[in-house]
Amino acid sequence: MNDQDRTSIHEAMEQQSISISKAGIVTSLQARCAVLAAANPIGGRYDPALTFAENVDLTEPILSRFDILCVVRDTVDAVQDERLARFVTGSHMKHHPNATEAEQDENLVSAYILYVS
Repeated sequence: MNDQDRTSIHEAMEQQSISISKAGIVTSLQARCAVLAAANPIGGRYDPALTFAENVDLTEPILSRFDILCVVRDTVDAVQDERLARFVTGSHMKHHPNATEAEQDENLVSAYILYVS
């Protein structure tokens, strides 16, 4: 999150307003809304040795504005992950029965995933 976005979200969450200064107009708009946010950990894996703020690179003033902070972690399990992936792809294939074999080539998908990783 860049510094300008940090400042804007901090103001909206703390004061329930957003200040705008554009085209010679200076005003403050009400921003009464709930904020639900998600953040991926730095480096792609949550490090339990670090604080929540260090894992997601958000400042304490912003984090303190949230009522609830939850960490959702994935336990790496190759067998379970493959079962889940087969279930998801199987569900999609059932909903698209006219898809050709070329569209469902597992080797091509695996090669692509390795390439982008």
